[in-house]
Amino acid sequence: MRRKYGVSYKGSKSKIADKLAEVIPYRGIDNFYDLFAGGCAVTHKMYLEGRYKHYYANDIDGQALRLFCNGLKGKYANETRWISREDFFNLKDSDPYVSCCWSFGNNQRDYLYSKSIEPYKKACHYAIVFNDFTLLRQFYPSVSEACEITLKGITDIHERRIKFRNIVKSRLNDEDNTPLLETSCEMDRLASLERLERLQSLERLERLQSLESLERLQSLDESVLDYRAVEIKPNSVIYADIPYISTNTYDNTSSVVQPFNHVEFYDWCCNQNELVLISEYYMPKDRFTKVWSTNHVQSLCATKTSSVQECLFVPTHQLEKYNNMMKRSQPCQSLFTNV
Repeated sequence: MRRKYGVSYKGSKSKIADKLAEVIPYRGIDNFYDLFAGGCAVTHKMYLEGRYKHYYANDIDGQALRLFCNGLKGKYANETRWISREDFFNLKDSDPYVSCCWSFGNNQRDYLYSKSIEPYKKACHYAIVFNDFTLLRQFYPSVSEACEITLKGITDIHERRIKFRNIVKSRLNDEDNTPLLETSCEMDRLASLERLERLQSLERLERLQSLESLERLQSLDESVLDYRAVEIKPNSVIYADIPYISTNTYDNTSSVVQPFNHVEFYDWCCNQNELVLISEYYMPKDRFTKVWSTNHVQSLCATKTSSVQECLFVPTHQLEKYNNMMKRSQPCQSLFTNV
């Protein structure tokens, strides 16, 4: 099974982080900068492999970044809260866990569940996390009865979630149970309980606990700055997963979404001495060279996907430097068959 990196975030590079790591140089390089870190998938990948002496994760929005760093420090080891719609809007600006893990599509603005489904999700959460079947019993007595028997004595939340999901699936697939589900709406509600987005996000946070080494934690610095304000040290690699030109938005420190100025970013890249690697679909051919690409399936929503070509670019004036750092002698275009 492919490992998941970082925390859930729109545009996350978790699915291609392993491939990206193969084309980002590291031998003899001290520092790795993730300037638009988002959910820190690429930082997480590099960090796990111990490729650099120091890691610098920056994101001007900062909520997902703080969530990732807090997870590394074990802050969420005992996190079990149910976050209601009211809780979400009261806490989302101050609590990165609430903002990221309880928002729809990780957009940090809208609550994870619709008003109609929230009570049923709460019943599910209480049954799995707190072993409290009171609410579930009100909505689905037969499901609650099966869960109380099956989950008895099991304390691991992950195992409880999987067993609960299997019970729900079996009831949906069992024709003998159809009369018990009085309406198609009720069937839809029961089906929706299979997907416990909140618990899956919590599991990702729990996986971050495996990085508890204090020595390595001290080598990770976080910042919430405009990319131009980040001081780049010598002997570094800079990775920039910028807002793609097709999305063209950028959060500033006041949480107001603004257009991202791509031209200014292009100018910034071309003025850097340290190597800059940019993730994008397209970059101006007169200033940047594509050094790698891969086909990637991205999720547009819960039921819809699309195929895109993820690319990695370097400023053309740094192409020779990139080749040397990768210990290659051939031009980049001949190194990668999928460029």
